[in-house]
Amino acid sequence: MQLTLVQTQNSIMRKPEFIPNYYAYELAVNGRRLSSAKKTYFFSCINKIYQENEKFIYRGDKKDKLQSLYGVSDDYNELGHSLFIMGAKAGMFVGSGLPGINEIDIAEAGNNEFRLIFRMLRNLLRREFPFGSVRIAMKQFREVREQEVTAFFQDNGNEQVFIDKIEIANKQQQILIRDYYLALLHHISKSEYYASSFLLSTTSSFSQAHRFAWKEEPGDSANPIIFFGWIPKHYEGVLSVPDSRVLRRKVNMGKLRLPIYERSFFPNQEEITLKGGLLPHYLLGYLHIHQGKEVFEINPALFATDESWDGIELPIDQSSFHERIENTLFGRYFTFDDENGRYNQHAM
Repeated sequence: MQLTLVQTQNSIMRKPEFIPNYYAYELAVNGRRLSSAKKTYFFSCINKIYQENEKFIYRGDKKDKLQSLYGVSDDYNELGHSLFIMGAKAGMFVGSGLPGINEIDIAEAGNNEFRLIFRMLRNLLRREFPFGSVRIAMKQFREVREQEVTAFFQDNGNEQVFIDKIEIANKQQQILIRDYYLALLHHISKSEYYASSFLLSTTSSFSQAHRFAWKEEPGDSANPIIFFGWIPKHYEGVLSVPDSRVLRRKVNMGKLRLPIYERSFFPNQEEITLKGGLLPHYLLGYLHIHQGKEVFEINPALFATDESWDGIELPIDQSSFHERIENTLFGRYFTFDDENGRYNQHAM
């Protein structure tokens, strides 16, 4: 991938560009403007990240929501310190740690999980939405693009059929199939699963992230925030599904005779779905408004590297992770085992 930087006459965060314009932002680390030497190093790292990884991603969010989640004040540096140690986490990890009625453990993919998935998809695909973009998206999905999938999940008699088919697959394939269908439920906020999802939405489109960050915000707001990160090549934490081509390469869906959807409800949002969240190891920084200026706050771990850095993973010191998470609204966290490629979920 090649990085293209475009300089415009008027770069205002409230007027989105198709790509970020780093030259127009005030670049900072730990709340301080970068020196010329650090700016030069930053841009060399940016190009290295683009060249060595799969793709760049963005996520639009709200600063006040994040301050509440991470248990920090509106002090300039506090939020950044927590984000660059813990990363951005999916909604399921918020709360007491007790399982919710529609919650699925990030490590589990058994009959109970698939029964719940079937019922949530059945309920969603039967619902009528009276107006708005959701109504249009659902109509296109059910009546034009994905009639076979819709008919399968709307039929109560297919619940046990669905479970029996998946039982034939091995554990790794069951996880892939689970994630494939959960992605569909996660991609629409009206589903029963959305609030309990262990998935985190990002996008490859900067303008989409910008739109989400600025949704319902006044023009002079300092509340929007946009995360910048990347996806390493062959990264286990990104859902290669709902790309059905990737799914078919890894699971013989023809043999299992499971329904396949080709595109989700809102394909134009260019969603990239992450399992668990956006790890700080792949978080470049975040764009926000501070004192009326667009400031790009850079992950300080970037400056703990040198010219020999491979551009793939930042060296994050997480020795204070457990101490910090105790003061947040997160009741759970997840870990990933490199040796067996499995995710595990832990209560606080």
